[in-house]
Amino acid sequence: MMVAASVLAGIWLTRRTAPLVGLPQDLPDRVAFPFVLALLAGARLGYVVSHPAPYLAEPWEILRVDRGGLSSHGAIAAGLLYATWLGRREGISPWSFTDACASWIPLANALVRFGNFMNGELYGDPTTLPWGVVFPTAPDAPRHPLQLYEIATSLLLLTAVPGWLRSRRFPGEVFWKTLAVMSAVRLLLDFLRSEHRVLGPLALGQVAALVVLGAAAWFLVRHGPRAARG
Repeated sequence: MMVAASVLAGIWLTRRTAPLVGLPQDLPDRVAFPFVLALLAGARLGYVVSHPAPYLAEPWEILRVDRGGLSSHGAIAAGLLYATWLGRREGISPWSFTDACASWIPLANALVRFGNFMNGELYGDPTTLPWGVVFPTAPDAPRHPLQLYEIATSLLLLTAVPGWLRSRRFPGEVFWKTLAVMSAVRLLLDFLRSEHRVLGPLALGQVAALVVLGAAAWFLVRHGPRAARG
């Protein structure tokens, strides 16, 4: 339900932000269906690649989205591929398209994390802080409500994106700034959740967040000075 809500709200938001980056206002409506399919396929494939064990024995379960998860990093990768294809087909900047979709990222994250909170999923470690939550799926102790932390930061980021769009200096700036903030939040919050560590103190999601942060830093540093010189 939260995924469907994020899709509908994301299309509505992108329709409003497209003119801010010089794109036709009707573009989001025209590409909504294939774009959403690409995002869902990438999100599912990303989850399967990062959790392959259950699907090696029963590969048909890959199609059962209702029995498994979705990966935000997989969705982002698919979105970039689609934006590249769309740019060639429509004769537009693919980075302008990603900028127009930037508000979608924190909005979708907030809605999905609300669903996680209601389902008692993706909570943090036990805490003595007064806002700790006892989840039905982990009734032993109050825990960090990491879902609420992410919702709060996502909503703050959502309010910042329109201003970034109005003052953007080059195509892609808003998209990568948004991803950088989201990745930094994920990197920090995952230290409050006991997970299997795959690289020193880092869990798999944190490694992915570091990769995205590195890509964002490279893009912004490469294009920022050039834009400043005009």
